[in-house]
Amino acid sequence: RKSSLDEPPFVPSSPQRYAILPGSPDFITPRDFELMSVIGMGSFGKVLQVRLKSTGKVYAMKVISKRLLKKKNFVNDIKGERDIMAKVNCPFVVRMHASFQTREKLFLIMDFLAGGELFYHLGLQGLLLESQCSFYVGEIILALSHLHDRRILHRDLKPENILLGSDGHCCLTDFGLAKEFKESQADGSLRTICGTNEYMAPEMLSRAGYGRPADYWSLGCIVYEMLSGQPPFRAGRGEGARELNKKILYSRVVMPDGASKGACRLMKGLLNRDAAKRLGGAKGTMFKVGGVAALKEMEFFEDIDWGLMEKKMVPPPFDLSVEGDEDLRHFHEEFRTMALPRSVTRMADEDWKPKR
Repeated sequence: RKSSLDEPPFVPSSPQRYAILPGSPDFITPRDFELMSVIGMGSFGKVLQVRLKSTGKVYAMKVISKRLLKKKNFVNDIKGERDIMAKVNCPFVVRMHASFQTREKLFLIMDFLAGGELFYHLGLQGLLLESQCSFYVGEIILALSHLHDRRILHRDLKPENILLGSDGHCCLTDFGLAKEFKESQADGSLRTICGTNEYMAPEMLSRAGYGRPADYWSLGCIVYEMLSGQPPFRAGRGEGARELNKKILYSRVVMPDGASKGACRLMKGLLNRDAAKRLGGAKGTMFKVGGVAALKEMEFFEDIDWGLMEKKMVPPPFDLSVEGDEDLRHFHEEFRTMALPRSVTRMADEDWKPKR
């Protein structure tokens, strides 16, 4: 399920290197890392598991091809992902530790999370119990709240962009489509259509203007998928994006079989087509709680202690049994069997000269 964006990102042209990794050289390059395995694939490059040679610590390295960015006319704002990740410090958001670039590629060095994608685990489980779902959704809510408080929209929330650590806790990742916004834009003046079709909010598709509530629509789609095994809206056989978009805009949401009243209220609240009334995004009044506070008060989360959850003291529902950083059992085999891109470490010396 690929993300899309109808506006281009920015790519700086000069070779630069930044390093804030403990124990690393003053400037780092791909040569400072041992390439271990491919663990993911995006539109513009691969995500690798790497080890910093000077310390032995394992990270995830996102490698972005400038050639592909230019070929697809994505040449204006990829540094936005780096800048946003550098500003965020939340236990439920993947941390970026360093960024640098060469003549041909851009690099982001991030936390390596050995539990893999939530999407992978949903594929194995089929669907989740409501008690399991409430844990993951609760941690995602804390991540979104942190981002929104800092005027950042994720805009591509989906199970593939939720990673699990070896401890089983959630982290949001992939800020390639994230957007910083002004407070005046918080609830409805952004218009760029972007993200992954199955999780796009109706106000985004209609170009009516969107803001924070769009992320909560995507969250509603994820809750639905956790409890039913598939998103609430999906293209049928022979159908494309146009038919899918019509379903998102106009089709009735059919609640999953066996869902409790609390779960149905949560999904209906998050999948409210009126963004101003959507759960999580609706403003509070003198007589009614709004925003993320209203979301936390839902019956679906009645067994969650939010204070403990913020401290990662609520036990995860699954024991991932990860045996060290080299245990990749929770990553798709199609990635793990890909050839390592040796070109990453075999470049001309002039590529490593810092910008003056």
